[in-house]
Order: sequence, then C-alpha cells, then structure tokens
Amino acid sequence: MSNLIACEWIKWKRSRMQWLILIGALLPVLLNLAVVLNRYSYDKNTILHWSTHFGDNLMLMTMLMCPTLFSLLIGFMFAREFQERTINNLLTGPKPRYQVLTAKFIIVIPVMLAVLLLSFLLTWVSGYIVPHDSLTMSIMGEALAKYGLLLVLQFALAPIAAVVAILGRSYIPAIGLGIFAVISEITIMQSKFIMYYPWSVPLNLVLDMSPKLNVASIGVTTMLIAFFVPLVFIVYYFRRADVHSG
Repeated sequence: MSNLIACEWIKWKRSRMQWLILIGALLPVLLNLAVVLNRYSYDKNTILHWSTHFGDNLMLMTMLMCPTLFSLLIGFMFAREFQERTINNLLTGPKPRYQVLTAKFIIVIPVMLAVLLLSFLLTWVSGYIVPHDSLTMSIMGEALAKYGLLLVLQFALAPIAAVVAILGRSYIPAIGLGIFAVISEITIMQSKFIMYYPWSVPLNLVLDMSPKLNVASIGVTTMLIAFFVPLVFIVYYFRRADVHSG
C-alpha cells in the first residue's frame, strides 16, 4: 500500500497541476486584498478586522475557488491514467484495485490541505499591509478551525468529482462539475434547501450564511451521503472495469 501511495505522490509531483495549488490559494487572497485596499484608499482611518478578513477569504474559497479547483485537481488524479492510456497498467497490476483507489484518495488530502493552508498563510500576511486591529489567539484559532472544517467538507465531495472523471475518462467533465457546483450553490444557498445540497452545506457550516437553517445534523447527513454513495459506486465500478486497448 505504501508503494502505491508513493507512486501516486510521485506522479502528482511531476505533473504541472501542482502550480494550481499556488494559483488557487493566491487568487482569492488578491481579490480580498484588492477590496481592502480600495476601502482604505477612500478612508485612511479604516482598520482591518482580522475576523472579517479571514471570513472574507473563507467565503471566496468556499463559494468560488474550492468547488472548481478541487474538482479539477481530483478529476486529474482519477482520470490521468485514462488520458495517458496507462489504465491497463493499473487494472492488470498485482495490487488490488481498491488499494489503487485508496492511494489516490489519500493523496487528495495533502493537496487540499496545501491549498487551504497556503490560503490561510497568505491571508494572514496580507492583513499586515494596512492598519489592523490586534490579532488574538482566539481569532487565529477560530480561523484555523474553520479552514480545517472546510477541508473535511471539501474532501467529502471528492468522490463525486472522481466519479465524473472516471466515467468521462477525462478531467474535463470534472471542470464542468465544478462550474455547475458554483452556479447551483449560489442559487441554492438563498433557499430553504441550503442544508440538503452538498455544495451549499459548507457555506452554512463554515460561514453560517443562513443561521436559522443551520442545522448541523442535516448538514452532516447530507455530506455523509454525498461521500459514501459515490464512493461505493467507484469501488464497484473500478473492480468490474475491463481491461481495454486504451
């Protein structure tokens, strides 16, 4: 199993997709910083509040960047062998197919973590560009907890992107999934179904956008279904997949 994980990690390190980690973390920070600087240019007495600063970055990551970026990255990881015509090497290898899938999902975790951790650090650094209030340990801890929760919730959505990529045998359909997720969540989050739609649940659990509808038990149930149903399908599909000419 460790060999499979190492192999997947090497494949990831040698891909050009790793640059998307920096881009995905940097773009929301720059957009957030542009708003802050614009506000400061109009009023030099403006003080940056750390809780708001981290919250704005989390909103951009949760609403826009995470659905599209993670769908693309996960789609690439699971569809790469199909596109490079090396899928037969996996299907006929000595390792059980479920271990191959497990190794891929394990690699997803540090990739997602890298994006969110870098986003947190860049947001932290960017806050010192303008006058700011005191950054307390409680604010820092709360922000870190929210980024951690966002990581868990986004990982729960990984099997959906993997299913789309495997069935489409390309990461292009996964990109379409990410775009659809952004458009649909913006609509759903304004309705009473916010806790029943997988991509809008993080908006409420992390950002509390609809406090009256923020029922954690419903959100957790939704995310568990979103995680396990496509995961079971992937395992079943991959185990029964036939060797083909590519």
